[in-house]
Amino acid sequence: MADTSRKGGDAGQGVRRPTLARPLLIGEWADIAVLRDEEDYYLVHSSGWYRPGILIWHSRDLRTWKPLRYAVESFDGTIWTTDLAKVDGRYYIFFLRDWDRETGCQVLTADSMTGPWTEPEPPGLPPDAVLARDDDGARYLFTGSGYGSQLEDAKLRIKRGPERVYEGWPFPDDWAVEISPCVEGPKILRRDGWWHLMEAQAGTFGPSTSHMVVSARSRNPMGPYANSPHNPIIRTWSREEPWWSKGHGQLVQDPHGNWFCILHAIMKDFRSLGRCTVIEPIEWTGDGWYRVADRWPEGWEEPVSVQMPMSDEFDGDRPGIQWQFHREWDPARLRVADGVLTLQGRGESAARSMPLTIQPMHRAYEIETEVEVEGDATAGLMLFYSPQSCIGSGISRDGVILRVQEGYRRYHWMKEPDVGRSKVALRIVNDRQDARFYYRDEAGCWRIMQPSVDVSVGTSTIWNLRPALFACGPGQARFTYFRYRPLESARELERYLEGVFRLSQEGKA
Repeated sequence: MADTSRKGGDAGQGVRRPTLARPLLIGEWADIAVLRDEEDYYLVHSSGWYRPGILIWHSRDLRTWKPLRYAVESFDGTIWTTDLAKVDGRYYIFFLRDWDRETGCQVLTADSMTGPWTEPEPPGLPPDAVLARDDDGARYLFTGSGYGSQLEDAKLRIKRGPERVYEGWPFPDDWAVEISPCVEGPKILRRDGWWHLMEAQAGTFGPSTSHMVVSARSRNPMGPYANSPHNPIIRTWSREEPWWSKGHGQLVQDPHGNWFCILHAIMKDFRSLGRCTVIEPIEWTGDGWYRVADRWPEGWEEPVSVQMPMSDEFDGDRPGIQWQFHREWDPARLRVADGVLTLQGRGESAARSMPLTIQPMHRAYEIETEVEVEGDATAGLMLFYSPQSCIGSGISRDGVILRVQEGYRRYHWMKEPDVGRSKVALRIVNDRQDARFYYRDEAGCWRIMQPSVDVSVGTSTIWNLRPALFACGPGQARFTYFRYRPLESARELERYLEGVFRLSQEGKA
């Protein structure tokens, strides 16, 4: 049985050490799993209903990130990533399907992070799984709700367990959380003879203060585990802080010996961006525990570099790595050739068309495309949250620019211009969740189509708001480009977040 006693001076109420997290990836990049493989760092996330899924990121310094490839192309169900590991020269990705904790564990394997990756297979293991190995080669599996198992050598088969090795950190009953205790997202680290178990607790989609990172350690992988006197290691203490629901973290050491926790969090007042990937510095104490550091190490004065292409001129023979279909990757629906992306219509409405989407990486941005419809299709540009919540505009075969939407108020005086042609350029400006919609007239001037909309409405579940191209109805659409232009620099965003953090801490020293 785990030791869940509260240890350390103020551990019973939580060690209040608010810290400034810095963004790595803006957007719905949640449930991180990170692997350091000699000089290389790899990062994966959950991908929910979007396909292809599990985008693999690469870095050499934790500060410059580049997408490599997707590990999953087609898969029926949602994908919640739990672990990225290397065992005997082979790479493993574990994920949970549809939150099915009975049969939902899935595994992918590859000889290289660049693939090819195997098709997902159920290995017959408990879900929410992470792998670990001791110096003698014995392998262990840690799963959600604090369970541990010993595996047979060189096989993904349980030899002992699962056994309850950790019950979570007993946080105060009056904290505003979503679920209690909700022990999930385990990560394991061996250091100086200790097994350090990191867990997420209290739920990720509830109040701004709900999620947290907690830690426990043991000399034996199967426990008992004693809670850290510094718990919660990381938590949002107030909705006035720049990041809400900080949690689901993993420790990693950079090439210079500095330690960090990479985790996910929701930007204050911007749930529409989803759970972003952020990073915080970590320090080790003299008695072998870890906690958040008071200062950032040198070299973190400037924002990170994320080398993700956002625009696409369709000048190759396939769409760029930024594109994902909602629910199902269907290459038969699209073709890229001669500077044009042709998208077959699907469904009776834009909301049900399984649109082609990208992850926005800014609070404020402008998107633009030129589209021509063929047959009885309607096609265009929109901001897509789910089939129940989306908004944009599209051109019909009759030359009318239609407002397409679900989940937002439809005004009786809504403007839907008749341009008399089946080809039009469309633009959407999303300025910090205030969206404006435009089309280009025959003179080349951009005309606004009222009403503009607050697109933060209806964004209370786990999905984020995404720019999307769509085509619905019998027919197809031809898109000649897609352009994404940030309206805020990474440095401007970091200055804003630093200012919010300072204000949140005034008078709380």
